Amino acid sequence: MKTMHYLTTLIFTTITLISCVKTPGEGGSASIEGSVSLIRRVQINNPASTVDTIPASDVEVHIIYGNHTSPDDKVDTNPDGEFAFNWLRTGNYTLYVYSEDTSSTASPLPKIAFYFEVEIEDRDDVVTSAPFLIYDEY
Repeated sequence: MKTMHYLTTLIFTTITLISCVKTPGEGGSASIEGSVSLIRRVQINNPASTVDTIPASDVEVHIIYGNHTSPDDKVDTNPDGEFAFNWLRTGNYTLYVYSEDTSSTASPLPKIAFYFEVEIEDRDDVVTSAPFLIYDEY
C-alpha cells in the first residue's frame, strides 16, 4: 500500500515537472530596454518638411509575449523617450508603438504600428531594442 502511494506521488511529480514549460512572459530576471524618438514635420507626408527629432515622452510601448495575438503589457516612455520591460523570461517578444501614418493624406491621419521582434536568449539578458522612430505634425 505504501509503495503504491510513493509510486503515485512520483508519477504525479514527474508529470507536473514535465508539464511546466517556461513560455515567454513575466517571471524571469531578463529585461528589454529601448527608446522612442519623435520626428516632427510641417507636412506629415513630406520628409523634406522635417523640423526636428526629439525624445518621445509619454508614448505607450506595447509588448506581446511569444505567439500571443494581443498585447500582454504596456509601459509609457520616460521624459527622455526611454522604456523598459523588466522581469521577463527567455523567449521571443514583439514590441510595437503607434505613429501617425506618413503615407496618408486623409484627415484625420490614421495611426499605424511599428513593430520590432526581440529575443531573450539567457535568463539574465538585458536586451536593447532598435530605436523606434514615430512621426507627428509640427
